[in-house]
Amino acid sequence: MKNIFLSFFLLLFKCGFTQISFSDLNIDLGEIKGAYEVKADIVISNNGIKKAFLLKADTDKEVKVFTSKKTLNANDTCLLVISFIPEQNGKFKKEINLFTSDKNEAHKLSIKGEIIDLKQDDKTACFYFKKPKNSHAITSEPIVVKTETKPKDNTNKIPDNSTEPIVTKSVEITPNKPVKQPEEDNSALPELLYKPNNIVFLVDVSNSMKDSLKLPLMKLSLHHLINAIREIDKITFLTYADSVVVLAENIDGSRKEELHQIVDKIKARGLTKGRQAILKSTDIALKHYINGGNNEILMATDGKFNFYEEDEKTFKEKQIGKPIVLSTVAFGSDKTALNNLKAISKKGNGSFIHIKQRKQCTEVLLDEIKTRSLRNPQNAK
Repeated sequence: MKNIFLSFFLLLFKCGFTQISFSDLNIDLGEIKGAYEVKADIVISNNGIKKAFLLKADTDKEVKVFTSKKTLNANDTCLLVISFIPEQNGKFKKEINLFTSDKNEAHKLSIKGEIIDLKQDDKTACFYFKKPKNSHAITSEPIVVKTETKPKDNTNKIPDNSTEPIVTKSVEITPNKPVKQPEEDNSALPELLYKPNNIVFLVDVSNSMKDSLKLPLMKLSLHHLINAIREIDKITFLTYADSVVVLAENIDGSRKEELHQIVDKIKARGLTKGRQAILKSTDIALKHYINGGNNEILMATDGKFNFYEEDEKTFKEKQIGKPIVLSTVAFGSDKTALNNLKAISKKGNGSFIHIKQRKQCTEVLLDEIKTRSLRNPQNAK
């Protein structure tokens, strides 16, 4: 009888151990063309019934390892991102020893590939991206796992994650140079075809935006649009949660590095005060209003707030003689929230844009700006 109870106890004890699994242990990126930075991601799952902890990552000095969380509850997942900047063309292989609380030995991870040519643009990266099975468990703010004596890099930069990077160019117009004809202008927004834009980005950084990859997807969308805008386009960034914060106001599109850095630093926190944020962003949009241009608020959110009739009335009264378009960029799958954002975009005479997957990020905001700023919409296909 003792042996039976002892066996049963040992079985329970064994089952109580955490069990860590990986979506991929050895990533082969193949040939990489035109990338400045190499990135790869791995989804880590805790299949046990106890908490598991990511302890440290040992790897080469130039390799950075980030994770969305260090503590994994039972049946939880997190995202591990491996990053490095190659110094030359040719084949590479980076090995990472990841130590976790579930075993004494390190988990052996690796990424390999071949750099065909390097880019000098630090917004161009090769990124291996696998969709996690339990994406709801992944948060948005990576922290450095690798223990180092130097300060940790918590910038959470979300680069251009496509294997075939899209590079957009802005045409610089000066008084001493003739304006290029449309057929010669290879920029995403030729000035002769598209009006100036006064764009106010209103970004939801409430706690609900931490779920899954909402915030990283939003950042990726913003990075792509920043690459395309011009000097004549003016950008304002506001975030809202338990308060409304102006991160940058009326920045022209030529200051791309500054705009990219602003997006990188956006973090989720607090409660949602969307209605106050809409009215605040309307005031700023009116302050920098461009006559004859596209004046638009792009509200990126999961929609979990109310916009009441009195708010709508105030919103419309503010813009008499100076119409502002209010478009909503939706994340998540909450039907009530999505319907709420559809209603808000309708009240704002704007568009409802629902971003479900990473592949939608690359052009969706740029397409919206093109539609709103096209000089002769009747000629658009």
